[in-house]
Amino acid sequence: MKRIIRIIAAVLISLSFAHAEWIGEFPGLDKLIKEADAIVILRIDHSDGDFGGRELYSTHDCYIYQSLKGDIPTKKRMRLKLMDARQHSPNLFANHSTLLVFLTKKRAPSEPTDYRALETKGSAILLPPTGQEAAPEGETVSDKIRSILQHAIEYNEKEHEKEKSFLQEMIQEDSKVKK
Repeated sequence: MKRIIRIIAAVLISLSFAHAEWIGEFPGLDKLIKEADAIVILRIDHSDGDFGGRELYSTHDCYIYQSLKGDIPTKKRMRLKLMDARQHSPNLFANHSTLLVFLTKKRAPSEPTDYRALETKGSAILLPPTGQEAAPEGETVSDKIRSILQHAIEYNEKEHEKEKSFLQEMIQEDSKVKK
């Protein structure tokens, strides 16, 4: 009997320390749009430095460029809880980074922000640093998001090519020095 009580106590103690958010797989763009209470394009202006907590969220002061869904006002600053559900580096939430974020309203009155990112892969997407001031092309929210993502792909490809060229130049320069 004592052994059972010890096991139960050990499980309860370990559960009290274990708390993490469940990160859902990408459900598809249409479902992600449907699950979100708000979808915004924002710029990170300041981070509280609360990265790596047990709940995987961090708090940020953000400037809202565009509101694609919901009633979040644009051209204003707002405090948000964001999560990088990609599970790899580098940090999405560097100061001055621009993101497309799918948000849900807070779950409890005690939460410090009115909105938080969905706990789903794809809920925060890094965007090019400029061009977010103009409304995205498209008639529906889905069309607008697809336009934004296509622009991000094109920008990322150009930046990758620049970096690749620079690294190749470094390798070639290094081999000239060795000769």
